[in-house]
Amino acid sequence: MTNKAPLRIAIDLTATPRSKTGIGRYMLGLLKGLQAVDKVNEYYLFTQDDDLDGFGVFAPNFHVVPCNSKILRKQYIRILWEQVVFPWRLRKLNIDVLHCPNFTMPYPVRLVHPKMAVVGTFHDMTYFFLPEYHVGWKREFFKAYIKLTAPRADKIITISKNSANDIPKYCKPKNKDFAITYMGVKETFFEGELATDDVLAKYKIEGDYIIYVGTLEPRKNIPALIAGYSMLDKELHDKYKLVIVGKKGWLYDEIYETIQKNPDIKDNIIFTGYVDDEDMIPLIKRARALAYVSHYEGFGIPVIEGMAAGVRVVTSYGSSLEEVSGGNAILCEPSNVDTIKSALNKALTESPEVANEAIAKAKEHARIFNWEACGEGSVKAYEDAVSFRESRKSKQN
Repeated sequence: MTNKAPLRIAIDLTATPRSKTGIGRYMLGLLKGLQAVDKVNEYYLFTQDDDLDGFGVFAPNFHVVPCNSKILRKQYIRILWEQVVFPWRLRKLNIDVLHCPNFTMPYPVRLVHPKMAVVGTFHDMTYFFLPEYHVGWKREFFKAYIKLTAPRADKIITISKNSANDIPKYCKPKNKDFAITYMGVKETFFEGELATDDVLAKYKIEGDYIIYVGTLEPRKNIPALIAGYSMLDKELHDKYKLVIVGKKGWLYDEIYETIQKNPDIKDNIIFTGYVDDEDMIPLIKRARALAYVSHYEGFGIPVIEGMAAGVRVVTSYGSSLEEVSGGNAILCEPSNVDTIKSALNKALTESPEVANEAIAKAKEHARIFNWEACGEGSVKAYEDAVSFRESRKSKQN
């Protein structure tokens, strides 16, 4: 931290759903890290009023600003609020820096509150180069948001070197000095308990299992995971169920169609729906392996969470998944079902000595990903954004 006057920092949490997955998990972790490392700046968290306790806010310099959820849970109204009402609320609070964590920003704020710096988080660019994995209207909206936000933001945060390399290919950032802040892992993944038999029974899980954690959507490549699992020897099917943890997202029908094509394994695949951390972490820790064979990720936090939990991890070559796993996962080609099958087979049949050595090394690797470092990197991004905006204003004068 510098000796300058404390900043008044706003963070827009209004687009975050109550069930925290994806960007929601990023925001939970970021706020944990910020509260641990920043006792100086004042934070104003714009949050829907049906989720005021959902972000773990406890520090005295963090202030929750309630927003009407009965209105803002309707997406089109939230967008209208963001563009029309939000800029004036930021001006009234005399905010120095606004952090927009979900690609978009209130564009009229440049007219309403021109001195304020804006920081945007771009998680990945898949709306551009993997359009088939997104719902049409959502894809086009976010492509437009990214193109509008990039030249207007004073600083862009992203969550991996891989994503930082992709950003300039699809938009024109005003500030090309990106802040790379890796996501972190809860300490509970390292130290928590394994799931009890009662927890397994709650989700109708019997015996050993492979686990997948994430939203049910096309990019996660769940049909290929199921197909790869179906190719394993019958004795492995009988011993290890495939447990799929996550809520339904979009374009997920192919997942269930793949199961129908493989009726022999239908009873071995268990869908739990959304599971909160209280149960999810113990479920991961008790699994034989975590499989996350996504086509592409901006970061891929389940990979690091699996390593921290002390289980073997199967994930994909390429994107950030290879970057963040750092040679500590069993890799496969996500578009090749045979390699997925081989990777799963290796994870399930390794000798205890080989598996334990790999797990210990992976667990140590996972320690480098922590939310305090993410928080520190974000505070520096806020300070850089203010400096960048001030320097541009001085050049214009």
